[in-house]
Amino acid sequence: MRPSDASVPPAARRRTGNILAATALAGMLAFGLGAHQFVATTAHAAAWPAWTAADGRFDEARAAYEETTDRGDSAIARAEYLLGIATGDLVRPEDREALAERIESARGILAESPTGPTGIVELGDPATPAPAWERYADLWRLVDLVPSRDAAAERFEAAADRVEVGTRTIAEASDALLSGTEELATAALDASPSAAYRYRHAAEEALDGLRHSPGISSGDADRFTALATALADVRASHAAEEERRSAYPVRAEIEAFARSIAAGVELEFAWAYEVAGLPSDGWYSGTAEFKPDGVGWGLISLTESIEWEWYADENARAVVVHEVGHTQVLRDACYAIFAAEPFHGDHETWATAWAIGMGHDLPGAGIEAYGRPSDAQIAAASGCR
Repeated sequence: MRPSDASVPPAARRRTGNILAATALAGMLAFGLGAHQFVATTAHAAAWPAWTAADGRFDEARAAYEETTDRGDSAIARAEYLLGIATGDLVRPEDREALAERIESARGILAESPTGPTGIVELGDPATPAPAWERYADLWRLVDLVPSRDAAAERFEAAADRVEVGTRTIAEASDALLSGTEELATAALDASPSAAYRYRHAAEEALDGLRHSPGISSGDADRFTALATALADVRASHAAEEERRSAYPVRAEIEAFARSIAAGVELEFAWAYEVAGLPSDGWYSGTAEFKPDGVGWGLISLTESIEWEWYADENARAVVVHEVGHTQVLRDACYAIFAAEPFHGDHETWATAWAIGMGHDLPGAGIEAYGRPSDAQIAAASGCR
């Protein structure tokens, strides 16, 4: 025995050994726990981006789906409203049927809502300290949560695409119905060439209002009604005009002549025994009025005496040419001549000079009533043809 050993009791030596062993064991446990914490934290941090990507994708897909369904609901409501007001002979039955089918199909698509993801979403953020066992628990949950979120996002994206297609087909069917209405309205106008311009213009304006409508809304009910009413007026005007032309063939011939020299200016006519205070017995008289509708049109009033003497007196024709001359200032190129030297906006001198330039150098062209224009004025008016 060594002297040092003899000085330490055996029990003390055993207590010292136990303390050392416990210390070593505690150190090993601490090292092990620390290693587990490091592994769990590192693995959790590595898996977290996959989760945030999947969760973010699902949130975006769900939001996009909800926005798309809102638009789809609105499209259905507008289409149903259109279907309710688009009736009568201005709508083709096949266009109505097609729109109704698209509405029903879109309703069915909206009724098939996609299912959401499964699993809990209470996960610890990597930036917040947490024990290893919570990190491991999160990792275990993420095994299911990430693919569940991705799958749900795909379902919502696909559903949004289906709703978008349904909404688009409604828009296409609505456009087809409105295009059909436009075609029918245009055909109605073409079938009524004798209708007065003011009625044709009103129908064209109503058609433009429907054609250029930014969307189907409550105002479109008025647009359809306005178009139907305007076209009814066009048909009535055409029928009345055809009847009048049959009853007064010479007037119809005179009006056709006037239109033939008007260079496209729209004209309407009124006939009376007395015009501008002058009776048909002993006088030829006429007036021209300018109307602002559309690009402008002229209303020419003529005495019945012009009809009576149309074939016998060339002055009757000269009066008509003079009145057509008045209406030519509705043309921009002619107005520029009329407003400048040598006319300075003198209507009667202008109309007289225009009639003379058209080959009617006669008293009835305005010379008797207003005097003969200068040669410079006649030459200037000739620039309006």
